[in-house]
Amino acid sequence: MLEDDQEKAIDQSMEAFKAGLARHSNPLSVVREFITHGPCVVISQEQHAELRERVGAELGVHPNRDVYTVGSAKLGFSIKPSRRYGRFNDESDIDVAVVSPELYGQLWREVRSFIASKEPWSATKLDDFKREHLTGRISPKNLHKASPLIPTATRLWDIGRQLQMDRVAGPYQVTFAVWYDMDALEGYQCNAVSECQKIGSL
Repeated sequence: MLEDDQEKAIDQSMEAFKAGLARHSNPLSVVREFITHGPCVVISQEQHAELRERVGAELGVHPNRDVYTVGSAKLGFSIKPSRRYGRFNDESDIDVAVVSPELYGQLWREVRSFIASKEPWSATKLDDFKREHLTGRISPKNLHKASPLIPTATRLWDIGRQLQMDRVAGPYQVTFAVWYDMDALEGYQCNAVSECQKIGSL
């Protein structure tokens, strides 16, 4: 997408999203309209479809039911409190949410083996892992990607690297989070949307 066209698309997306915040009283309605459905603002429809197909094939999940782009790549801007309405830029990545209790369980079993091995784990990453785990999410960025005890994390890093090398979603890095189920993903997004609604009503 050309730079001017992308900026215009982000402007339009932000305007529509803020209108949606005012139109819907229930944050879940906003999440389903703008985040878990619809196009990805910063990549083309063709790229978005290929990205989901590739991820689905690599992980053995359904590309339309289990694979979602989220974050600033999806909307064109972030809704996280620390970066609220910060625009997608050249330093941003494509955040992919994979909803799969099977994959989540596999990762969690591997993490338990890693913990039992007493291998060192960065205190900051461990705290981030615990916080995410409570929301039903596991992100490879908080795991020891080089450990043979957590091969799924390494595999996710490798898939993301290959997708970037193949420019499936343009030049951007592709990163993953694995969610236990759809309720967990939607619940997390609802919290961020709810905060946006509060700010918008002030």
